[in-house]
Amino acid sequence: MGAAVDSLNAPTRAGAERWLVLALGLPGVLLACGIVVLAGLSAAGLVPFARDQQLTLAEAAALRDRAEIVRLIRRGGDPRALARVRAGIIGDGELTLTPMEAAIMKRRTEVMSVLVDVGAGIRPDEFAHYWCLAKRRHDPRVVAAVESQVPRPRSVDCSAVRALDERDE
Repeated sequence: MGAAVDSLNAPTRAGAERWLVLALGLPGVLLACGIVVLAGLSAAGLVPFARDQQLTLAEAAALRDRAEIVRLIRRGGDPRALARVRAGIIGDGELTLTPMEAAIMKRRTEVMSVLVDVGAGIRPDEFAHYWCLAKRRHDPRVVAAVESQVPRPRSVDCSAVRALDERDE
């Protein structure tokens, strides 16, 4: 009688083993298929779940990314143009700044030098604006970096220079 019970349980046992193998193996197979699909999309230039967050020149200046500054300028970027700076890079809100303003606000004197090297130095008619911005940073190195670009006039009236947050009004 024992052999008859074993012969009845053999197909049931084989079916249970198949389900167990399927239940344990299926997640791994699905994961492998998903990785292959994502790799194929990535190779085609479509990167799902990723946002293309290219830096602006002003953001690169604020983040001290000198190589990105040079790369963007070589691609035709204007180192004097106003550009968006996303919230969290300089302050809580989004700003619109020139790369030099961003460098001054983040006290990046080495970036200021790079901007001078690529032709975005401070011009005499811009001096008051940048100098007052530097003075508001309370960092003598930044003030000296501005003053090294243009001889400082005898007096500068910062009350006549609009604050950056007044620009868009």
